[in-house]
Amino acid sequence: MAKKNENTEENTENSQNNANSGEGYIVSGLQDIVEYGKQISYIYKTEGASLELVDAAQKAALKAHWQYLDHKLGNKLTGMAKKMAIELATKDAIDPKTGKQMSVWELEDFLRKHNTSTQELEAFWYTLQIEAEHLFDSFMLFVERKRGIKSKFYYPRREVLWKHGVVQALQDLEDDKLDLLALSLAPGTGKGEPLYAKVLTPDGFITMSEVEVGTKVISPYGKFEQCVATVIGVFPHDNMEVYEITLENGKKCRCDTSHLWNVLIDGAYRTMDMNTILDEIELENHKIELPVADDECFYAITKTEFVGFEPTKCIYLDSPSHLYITDDYIITHNTSIEKFFAAWVMGRHVIDYSLFYSHSDDITRMFYDGVVDITTNETEYQYHECWLAKPMVLYGVNAKKQTINFNSYKPFASIQTTSVGAKNAGKVRCNRYLYCDDLVSGIEEALNKNRLDKLWDAYSVDARQRMIEGCKEIHIATRWSVHDVIGRLERIHEGDERARFLNIPCYDEYGQSNFQYAYNGFSTKFFKEQQAIMDEISFNALYMGQPIEREGLLYNKDEMRYYTELPDREPDAVIGVCDTKSKGTDYMFAPCFYQYDNDYYLVNCVCDDTTNYSIQYGKITDLICDNNMKQIEFESNAGGDRVAFEVDKMVKARGRSCNVTTKPTETNKETRIITYSDWIKRNVVFRSQEMYTRKSDYGEMMYWLFAYTQTGKNPHDDVPDGLANFAKFVERKYNVRPTMIRNSPLM
Repeated sequence: MAKKNENTEENTENSQNNANSGEGYIVSGLQDIVEYGKQISYIYKTEGASLELVDAAQKAALKAHWQYLDHKLGNKLTGMAKKMAIELATKDAIDPKTGKQMSVWELEDFLRKHNTSTQELEAFWYTLQIEAEHLFDSFMLFVERKRGIKSKFYYPRREVLWKHGVVQALQDLEDDKLDLLALSLAPGTGKGEPLYAKVLTPDGFITMSEVEVGTKVISPYGKFEQCVATVIGVFPHDNMEVYEITLENGKKCRCDTSHLWNVLIDGAYRTMDMNTILDEIELENHKIELPVADDECFYAITKTEFVGFEPTKCIYLDSPSHLYITDDYIITHNTSIEKFFAAWVMGRHVIDYSLFYSHSDDITRMFYDGVVDITTNETEYQYHECWLAKPMVLYGVNAKKQTINFNSYKPFASIQTTSVGAKNAGKVRCNRYLYCDDLVSGIEEALNKNRLDKLWDAYSVDARQRMIEGCKEIHIATRWSVHDVIGRLERIHEGDERARFLNIPCYDEYGQSNFQYAYNGFSTKFFKEQQAIMDEISFNALYMGQPIEREGLLYNKDEMRYYTELPDREPDAVIGVCDTKSKGTDYMFAPCFYQYDNDYYLVNCVCDDTTNYSIQYGKITDLICDNNMKQIEFESNAGGDRVAFEVDKMVKARGRSCNVTTKPTETNKETRIITYSDWIKRNVVFRSQEMYTRKSDYGEMMYWLFAYTQTGKNPHDDVPDGLANFAKFVERKYNVRPTMIRNSPLM
């Protein structure tokens, strides 16, 4: 072993020579690796990059990772090696067509087509291979090396996914900085067919150009079963490369190069885009088969032919499988980053087990097939090469149970899947990750509060009960409703630094596309066209990440009045109202106002859905006494007079005085809420957001106030109704007429 470096010119020169030769990685301790890295950095800055320096940094990184388990230091060293390798590989890499210097990715694609490589490029890929076990970004890049640049899933999306924090969030989960990640993205990844392609509907085939949002189409699922589905997204594309596919039975269809297919390749199920199919046929001559619905079997592709550049269209269905049937009954399909992450986690934690949970067996099957493809398809992926320190051996896959197991037998497989309502209690467990994917099946379920409540019960009672302590969660879904699983989790985890909620809308803050990928991305024009043909509620939920309750909101945060300090004088009056509980799920709502002239400062409140009435009586009594309230009016409907009587007794028992009155409500509730909303916006002043927490009664009040919609269903209207009752109370007390709203859809 080499001696520790001394602060002498001789030893410094010797160690630099060692670094230059790539031999100095044999050191006696962790601190020596740190110093050695500094020497490599110094030589790089003063003398430039060399393959010897890259080799030295790689060997030092391996020692840091394997011997000392210092992955932060190891990643720092490979980061330096990677930078030098890229510099060396691309130094003289000039594109013969454009005359411009190629990036390392363009160089790789160019050399791949010529079936060759360079020492410098291989040094770059070996550095990524070292990092693959530790960095998700490097794993994604390395595992897809065999795919053409336009066929890769990750590289074209890499910049966008980094910009919006997706890759970092997934890395933070594995670095134990997070316990829960929820991710909402716009649907669709640009799979397209020409406008004259056929799509099967219950009434027969129509052309793709005739398909629009709301069109009913035939959607296959399971093993060639079929159902009727509704088109909820249409994605037009300008002038894409279109190819014609011919099958061995003579049937044909056409699609663009980004279109995704469910295929059999050499007998294994996979999802492939057209670019990859073309590469595989050209380079490897594999047998690739597509499913044909009317024959209920797969047929091999015998010919692919470039047709030309044509406008294309992709469609998105609300069916569990999202599949549809195109020309000659050929079935076509969809993928995501979640499968790659699951494959990465499985290699990093070979003794652990994770569970994928979704609303249907078809979604779980697609996830299972995708992970199997990544981990076993050596033609297209370099999965097994990612694990230098611990070889991965496939122990077994079970397509019927949808399980994947690596290295050895475990009571629970490395990857398991289950769906909402599946009767497999005790058969599946997870100690590493619970993956929840699109638990809400579509807008119909999102509009039904009872179904969302049942879905929450299924998640909290079924899915979560399968988690062993320490297990982490990933939720990926369209944000349909504030009451969906992600919406409820967001309220529960507000302020929790170990929970992260990412919502990436289709537009950025400047109204431009957030998904303009390097290849096959989505332009601003595309999203504008999509917005024009969809109803606003569906577009906002699917593409903007805005739950349907946002549509037609009666109260908007930006139009309300707020305070950070009360006026510097005694209030003219301290008054309030109480909207009492009428059933188990309702809220008892009692706001307390300080009146200053015509302004009413809402300083505190009770907003509680507990069924323990003695607790609520006590909280309202505290509200009255703590704020020296002089008058409060209780809604006498549904037993409110009894509540008023009990509270009045408790206030007097404390030796305090408050005029407690009751008044029945007689007008239509929805009409009352809308009628008095303008008065509330003009005359009520709320606490500034930093003056309360989400989980406080005040925070609960503000949440339900801003969730009230005029166009959707409202699970809880107690807060806006209570404020409307207060406006009526002021009207009677001071004979003030509110401003009437005449253009409401409910008037």
